[in-house]
Amino acid sequence: MKVRLHDIQVRFGPVQALGGISLDLEPGQVAVLVGPNGAGKSTLMGVLLGLVRADCGEVVVDGRPHPRGLPLSEREKLGYLPEAVGFADNLTGRQVMRFFASARGLSRARADVVLSRVGLSQAAGRAVRGYSRGMRQRLGLGVAILSDPALLVLDEPTGGLDQEGLELLWEILAEWRSADRTVLVSTHDLALIERRADHLCVLREGRLRAQGSPEALRRQVGLPVTVRVELADDAAVAGLLSELRASGLCRVQVEHRPEHRLRTLCLELAPDALLDALRIVDRSAAQVRHLRVEEPGLDDVYERLIREVA
Repeated sequence: MKVRLHDIQVRFGPVQALGGISLDLEPGQVAVLVGPNGAGKSTLMGVLLGLVRADCGEVVVDGRPHPRGLPLSEREKLGYLPEAVGFADNLTGRQVMRFFASARGLSRARADVVLSRVGLSQAAGRAVRGYSRGMRQRLGLGVAILSDPALLVLDEPTGGLDQEGLELLWEILAEWRSADRTVLVSTHDLALIERRADHLCVLREGRLRAQGSPEALRRQVGLPVTVRVELADDAAVAGLLSELRASGLCRVQVEHRPEHRLRTLCLELAPDALLDALRIVDRSAAQVRHLRVEEPGLDDVYERLIREVA
């Protein structure tokens, strides 16, 4: 399912919530929507879900334009996990899932399959009032994937999930990607979602300030790469330190840790200087015991992008 949001504008009274947003959601892609509170993320998802009517613009699905929002026939292809998951506390997990299955025209068997998929089979007969926050989040995720939607929209999906729950979420994202479906995630937790993101969309004050793959945005902001090189002895440190400083490629610091015999050089350099610096390090390969390259995290990239457009 290929979705294009084109020139989406939404105004609530005097407030311009969205000021002409255009972005593409591609099949087989996990797109991540980020921005400070009030940036317009929830409004944009509301337009996509048919919950908010745009004042201007269109949503194009597989080449078919829909002015101001999606009709019901297209909304049936979506699955949605809201930020605040709420279900009737007196119902059991099984009753909740079967209710939504019935509303979607799906079988009870499908509801039970999904309960198992999200790890709630053993708790299916318990009232939701006894569910932890993480279990409610799993139930909400199950409702979102119930109909095998072509587009999965997840608002803060990591909230309340323990490590096992997070692994379940990552598996579902991988399944949707490999099945050539589309996923849109809105989150403040970039550190968790970073390795699963294919495309990042940065919103601020109702406008799309930057978008692209994590690699492209890292290049755009030009944050330095850190390389840590552990060497066998002080002589090796002195020799490599001299070469690196003479090259002018990077800033270098020596890290001494008394509890280890090894000495570490910490290099800070521009991404396009990385290969040249590594060639210099390679000349001392016999003395290198460990090397680690640390790229800036997506949260660092996001913070720089937000500061640049503030």
